[in-house]
Amino acid sequence: KIIWISSVQGKLGTPYRTSYAASKFAVQGYCEALRSELASSNVSVHVVSPGYIRTNLSMSAVMGDGKAYSKMDETTANGADPDDVAANILKSVTSGETDFVVAATLSAKAGIWLRFLAPSFLESMLVKRFEKQQNNTIESKKNS
Repeated sequence: KIIWISSVQGKLGTPYRTSYAASKFAVQGYCEALRSELASSNVSVHVVSPGYIRTNLSMSAVMGDGKAYSKMDETTANGADPDDVAANILKSVTSGETDFVVAATLSAKAGIWLRFLAPSFLESMLVKRFEKQQNNTIESKKNS
């Protein structure tokens, strides 16, 4: 068994995570191709796409312009417990799942579905999210 950790953002790119999303989309594609290549060798390839987990991810995130994000996002701070996520991953892999999402919020799951069912609507929502975050950043700098 080969287990790769991707991210919900490997299925749905979000603002301020451009480089991260690109790397996770690459993991998804690599695993999809590798899974078919190794199937006849009895090697299973699993790709896990977790939602927010309480880690320092947002602190070390790099934005599309190459600058460090350097903020703790509320969503990350309130994310799933890493030990619980690990237990869920092991359970899913043991049961034979090869491409699955864990610890994803309802909005993340909805976003993944919208990507396929209503991509234009999702894109407009993500643009609005970016603009809102950008305006909040500008206001924060003005008030500093």
